[in-house]
Amino acid sequence: MRRLIVMLVILMIFVVGCDASPAPPATPTRPQPTNTVTQEDEETPTPKAGAAMDDEDLAAKLGPSTVLILAQFAETAIDAEGIGGGSGIVYDLENGYIVTNAHVVEGASIIKVVTAGSQRTRSARVLGRSTCDDLAVLKVDNTSGLEEAVLGDSDKMKVGAHVMALGYPELFELGTDLTVTTGNISKLSTQRYQFEDLIQTNAAITHGNSGGPLVNNKGEVIGINTLGFYTAEGEREPGINFAIAMSHAKPIIKELEQGKNRHYIGLNLYPNIFSDYFGTDEGMAVIGLASGSPASQVGIKAADLLLKLEGTTVSSEEDVCNILRSHSDGDQLKVQLFRKESGEVLEGEVTIGKVGPSGADTSGLKVISRTADAEPTPTVPVDTDTGGDGSGDLDIVIENNFDTDDAGTWPLGDGGEGASTSVGNGVYTINITAESLTYYVHPDETADISDGVIVADVQLEGDGWGGVLGHYSNDDSSGITTYYCWISNAQEFACYKIVSNEWAQIVPIESSQLIKPNSSNQITMAIVGTQIVFQINGETVANTTDETDPLPAGYWGVSASTTEGITDFSAHFNEILVARVK
Repeated sequence: MRRLIVMLVILMIFVVGCDASPAPPATPTRPQPTNTVTQEDEETPTPKAGAAMDDEDLAAKLGPSTVLILAQFAETAIDAEGIGGGSGIVYDLENGYIVTNAHVVEGASIIKVVTAGSQRTRSARVLGRSTCDDLAVLKVDNTSGLEEAVLGDSDKMKVGAHVMALGYPELFELGTDLTVTTGNISKLSTQRYQFEDLIQTNAAITHGNSGGPLVNNKGEVIGINTLGFYTAEGEREPGINFAIAMSHAKPIIKELEQGKNRHYIGLNLYPNIFSDYFGTDEGMAVIGLASGSPASQVGIKAADLLLKLEGTTVSSEEDVCNILRSHSDGDQLKVQLFRKESGEVLEGEVTIGKVGPSGADTSGLKVISRTADAEPTPTVPVDTDTGGDGSGDLDIVIENNFDTDDAGTWPLGDGGEGASTSVGNGVYTINITAESLTYYVHPDETADISDGVIVADVQLEGDGWGGVLGHYSNDDSSGITTYYCWISNAQEFACYKIVSNEWAQIVPIESSQLIKPNSSNQITMAIVGTQIVFQINGETVANTTDETDPLPAGYWGVSASTTEGITDFSAHFNEILVARVK
């Protein structure tokens, strides 16, 4: 259940969704389905829409049009890696279009579709989504065995009309069995939270029904199941279930299938029930975000806590959607968020509707404050144990910090062999005017460090490499000994082990969209025991071990390199931080 809205006064509201979300404070008692239907149960010809049908015929007709959606989500600090489950409606067989709830799929790395009673999966991709309307359109290329549902007119429905809800609740208990429940319409055209047009019904729905159809007695889909209530004691509130009215959803669906997103910044938000983790009950937790979305481009991450949007405190999706609906695509919104891993409050701007490659060059996020007990060193996923599973924590102590106020004793001036160094406005620059030259620099007073981390913001000017190095030494008898990881404006990176001027690749040259050409990039190298980790802009791109002959303790520093034919290159370093691990 990746989706839950909590209201602890009288009722607890739930958005019926995926089965892999963080657990709510009180676990609800879920209703049992009234019927279970699989495709194999169908023995009679499928009735046609237009005439009233009995419940068995309705279930048989809608079964091949109601699919199970499996969405895989990555692990975060507040949410274990897992599979979420929801439901979807096939409504355009020719194009393979399926409509579901946005919260079922937003931020998922993999989306699969399964038909009732089957173990066969087929891949799906998101064409468009509207977070505030909680709608998303998916496309599948393989439509065999699927049937097209008829999207009806909810404006023609009346209070008291008989309806049926279909979907896949309790995925991990019931598997791929399609369930149906029946009831009557209790209320039409109602508004709740961020939803603008809902149908209230007593046809029971629960987690996993998200995105499934609510149909009339003619087999027409007149709503998309999305919302239900639980009491504060965790018991389901009977008769209070909601579906998005189809008359409201239809024009939105048409926009989404054309690839247009509505009110879109790409965040999958969750009420902050993680106060033990964040240290506050304010804000909305980011449990997922879409690749290439406005939020991911500016640098927002899963497990961040969204505090403010346009200077306004947000504590619900209704708060967020009220702001998004008051702006248009292309508008820039100020965001403020808290990142627990670094103890930082960050600010930046997201552009509504702007979609591009992950790691695109944007203004990014700026630190405006840091908690008093937070280490000013970013978290680096390095093991301090021998298991090498990436789960160990680093106990970091500041060893040397080069900042905008003091250059320390880092060497300045002509380095010989076509290289020089300088400081201006707090930026340490290596200039190279000779081809095929690598120039290493470290502060003289840095003590030998066996296990540690170096972090630097680097902006490159030209076609060479700029990077960080660890365990550096330069013995006249043996030459240079170091580990060296670099990036380039060509969006490439690599890591080398250099012993007596002999270079050996420990991480081959690879491409990464995380690198922002001609802009500042934060690069991090950690060495703990035999393990070497390299990060670019907070994301790990290399994690390797050197079991053959690991280098001993030594200096930490920065470096710039030119290749054959390149004779004009500069690497500008800012905020260089060296830290050791106890």
